[in-house]
Amino acid sequence: MASGALYDSFIYPPFSVLDARAKWWQDRKKKWLALGINSGKGRKHDLLNGYADAMARWSSSQGKQAEPADWMAKSVFDPVLTELCYAWFSPVGGRVLDPFAGGSVRGVVAGLMGRNYLGFDISQEQIEENRKQAKALAVTPQPIWKKGDAVRLYKSGLRGKFDMILTCPPYGDLERYSDDPNDLSNMPYDLFLGGFRQSIKDAVARLEDDRFAVFVVGDFRDKKGHTRGFVADTIAACKDAELHFYNDGVLLTAIGSLPMRVRGMFEGSRKLGKTHQNVLVFVKGDPKRATEAVGHVEPYHFPDN
Repeated sequence: MASGALYDSFIYPPFSVLDARAKWWQDRKKKWLALGINSGKGRKHDLLNGYADAMARWSSSQGKQAEPADWMAKSVFDPVLTELCYAWFSPVGGRVLDPFAGGSVRGVVAGLMGRNYLGFDISQEQIEENRKQAKALAVTPQPIWKKGDAVRLYKSGLRGKFDMILTCPPYGDLERYSDDPNDLSNMPYDLFLGGFRQSIKDAVARLEDDRFAVFVVGDFRDKKGHTRGFVADTIAACKDAELHFYNDGVLLTAIGSLPMRVRGMFEGSRKLGKTHQNVLVFVKGDPKRATEAVGHVEPYHFPDN
């Protein structure tokens, strides 16, 4: 009974663990995707630096066919998580800044939920695909995507103040998003981290006082197999930009082919199979005033079929 009341009040229980594998979540995700959202369009085929081809070879050796959804899972943002982030941490009619836009989902969901979205991406191909999708879905207000480098937002036409930051930064050199040498995902980690820290400072400078910022990140390994500590680096970068660390959430992600791969990983190196991302919530200013600015939690109401 109590859990049902939380769904009624907040769309999903506002706990620190968000279970994207649960039936409720998957059913709601299907509703979002049924609208026509396809955030994988415009992405490079092999974001994970050869992982897709390796998975295809492995699957072939097992007499199976690799599923693209399995290796793309890290790079396609979850629309249900997007809905919760907007409903919980941004006001209806507010402006959302996304310095690492990537695919269409955060922009499309923002428009459908009555938020004014501005996202920057270094790939013109990605931007064009996102615009086509938003136009085809007749999203109002239309999300805006601009070509720009997150490290130099001040040169990319960024104007005014925003009521929320929602973004999912690149996973260092784990995922390569373009062949542009200025793309952070093409840089060694130390250079990547310096640019990433600057991008956060530029974005936070445009965030209104008493507002929230949400970064969805995950740790990843270097070429020797050691964990980079990217979650901790993100928290440190946000603190340096004068954000206060406010909520630490965990998103349980799809397991996919992990059961088939984890045996060899664990037996050979004691590496745990990763099945989560971190949802880091920060506040600029006073959290109570930020909550008042957000107002009442309103879910997205899907059109009747």
